[in-house]
Amino acid sequence: MKLARYTPPTAAALLLGLTTVIGPGAVDSYAVSGVPLPIAHFAHIVVDAPHGHLFISGGAGTDGILVTDLDGGNPTTISGEPGATGLALSDDGSALYAALPGQDAIAAISTNNLTESARYGTGAGTRPDSLAVAGGTLWFGYGTAGAGGIGSVDAAGAVTLRQDPGSWPAPPMLATTPTPSGVLAAAAQTGDTSAVVTYRAEGDALSRQAAKALPVPDLSDFAVTADGRHLAVPSGAHPSADRYRTSDLAVDGRFAEFVASSAVAVAPDGTMAGCGCTYAVQAFPETVEGFYNEYDYESPLSLPAHGLAWSPDGSRLYIVGVDASGGTPTLRTARNPETAWVRLDGGSTTAPLAPGEAYAFRTGFQSPLDLGAGESLMPGTVRITRYDAADPDGVLIPDPTTTRANVADFFGSYHVAGTAPQSGPLSFHVDYSGSGHYGPAGQTFDVPVAKYAPTMALTAPSTAGRAAPTTVTGRLTWPHAHVTTGAVHVVKTDPAHTSGSSLGTVPLAADGGFAFHDTPQVGGVNSYAFTYDGGTSYLPVTASAKVQVSRATPSLSVTTDAKSYHSGATVKVTAHLGTTYNSRSVTLYDQPVGKSRTQLKSGRVDAHGNLVASYKVTRNTVFSAAFTGDYRYAPRTVTTGTTLTPAVRTAMQRPLTTTRVGSTTYQVFYKSEVNMGFNLQVTPRQTGGCTTVYLEHYYSGAWHQTTSQTCVPLYSDGWYGYARSLKLYTSNDHYRIRGHYTPPAKDAQTTGVWSQWTYLTVRPGSPS
Repeated sequence: MKLARYTPPTAAALLLGLTTVIGPGAVDSYAVSGVPLPIAHFAHIVVDAPHGHLFISGGAGTDGILVTDLDGGNPTTISGEPGATGLALSDDGSALYAALPGQDAIAAISTNNLTESARYGTGAGTRPDSLAVAGGTLWFGYGTAGAGGIGSVDAAGAVTLRQDPGSWPAPPMLATTPTPSGVLAAAAQTGDTSAVVTYRAEGDALSRQAAKALPVPDLSDFAVTADGRHLAVPSGAHPSADRYRTSDLAVDGRFAEFVASSAVAVAPDGTMAGCGCTYAVQAFPETVEGFYNEYDYESPLSLPAHGLAWSPDGSRLYIVGVDASGGTPTLRTARNPETAWVRLDGGSTTAPLAPGEAYAFRTGFQSPLDLGAGESLMPGTVRITRYDAADPDGVLIPDPTTTRANVADFFGSYHVAGTAPQSGPLSFHVDYSGSGHYGPAGQTFDVPVAKYAPTMALTAPSTAGRAAPTTVTGRLTWPHAHVTTGAVHVVKTDPAHTSGSSLGTVPLAADGGFAFHDTPQVGGVNSYAFTYDGGTSYLPVTASAKVQVSRATPSLSVTTDAKSYHSGATVKVTAHLGTTYNSRSVTLYDQPVGKSRTQLKSGRVDAHGNLVASYKVTRNTVFSAAFTGDYRYAPRTVTTGTTLTPAVRTAMQRPLTTTRVGSTTYQVFYKSEVNMGFNLQVTPRQTGGCTTVYLEHYYSGAWHQTTSQTCVPLYSDGWYGYARSLKLYTSNDHYRIRGHYTPPAKDAQTTGVWSQWTYLTVRPGSPS
């Protein structure tokens, strides 16, 4: 299980060039110090805790071995050790061995007085480089590119080369366990792979255990685990967490983290240092998933080969950083690297939480280190203290319940239950003791306690009969178990009680349900408002329901004294209201075509049920009468329409005389006059209206239409003139002519209208 880093590096830590990534609850001892080393380059570091020394070699170009105290301070130099590279301590810690490739020798230095006590020549051109003490013997890798081998220096100081009969393409790098053992391993890069051989060392005898080419094209360091059973071989090109078994170099499980950095180191207790990260080092257990701590570099610093070392008791991890050229070495000391940070999380699982409600508080853990095999709960002791207004100094909660680790709760959790206070704050302080590789932690969690409003839902019929029983039901809902408190108040609003009237309270069931029964006496909309007052723990909440209560339909009519009028005529409008209960008011409205409705008259009807109004009509008009309703009779509106008939005026042009035929007067024309004219005027007229002229001829005992003109617009003054050649008429026959006005098809303000017939006859010739 991998956890994301808890927090990014702080600015202050970045100035040191290396940051410890930790979580809340971590103690100051996790801090990383940064000390520039007074040496031009870096090659190797060895920790001599009993004598309080760090030994640091610088390789080619240096003249001695740097010695500091265990904090990297009080530097001194063991001079006369030019180009020292590989370092190793004797099993008893009395001697420091240093490889001197340029001298073809290995120096033995007393760790008591820091002076060279012996120097062992290894032969011309051997260039010893990597050292390891195994089986009581000092072993060294030697050679140059293309040829290498493994040699030894026994207790008498005798040097033996070619201890391994196999061939090496380069000086092999050696590694052994962090405490004395007979396990020895050697490795050298061979192109895209690295040759690795494991041995059993007994005295000055070396026997091969296994040999294999591993997929490591960039070998810079490797390590043997504390029990001697596995190898960690890092590769940046092919990162892997594979563990190679020393007995046969087969893959045997995985390490807790990838080993991909330039260096890897193993503490005597088996804790490892390395990482599959860029610019970072992790301290982690060999196999339990996760890590203890992670330390980030800031570019351009990086980890060189062999740049990690453990104190024997695992309390410190020494990390060397160099720049891009491998120079300006800086020492970082990580304290308590084997203690993983722990962060506590927690809170009330009951939310929102109201005064007096039952709560359930949970606290859990976060850490970069997984639980070990067989563990189902974070090891250590957890103390939970409750604070509230009644106990401001806190009360320890005994025996909290636990939940074992699961897929949603990696470390398990602790739970307590209780009742929220009626007033004041509520908080819990959690103390975790830490245990094993887990650090202690403490955290206070404030639990908000405040009144909140439950939800209210109502169910009511949409309609009901007046004076008939009806029921409105409701339910209050809380998000969890609630306190039984408070009451539901009912206010009813209807046409008789527009400001509402209180109907008291209704019983509230334990599950939040309630019901209200009513027999409404007033028709119309009856609105029921239910208000839960919240009691001692909750906020009020209100909901309302509307029920349409039936009412009888009243008898109502509106009439006019005629259906059609001429412009300017006065219309008598009468509204008649039948039986009602407690309202006798009616309102009359008029709405001329093309205009808005306006109130004509409003008031109580007379003893006969009538309300009368007068109106001067100017266009087609709709009249309506409205009754707004009362307690038992419903509102109602009725309408009637009246029309305006326009006046039509006609005139003949150029008749010379008249004559009578029976009782009918005829206009007399002579064909010598050329044309007959017929004029028609409509008042009032409307834009969009038009007129049609019809001419009829009398023959065979009946009138026959001779011609008609398509409906044409009137002139702007309301007139229209029609002309016809007199030569088209049959002499001495009888004719008649009239016009018809047609209003616009849409929004007509008047009706259509015919003019009267005008009779005419046409005589031949000219008048005498």
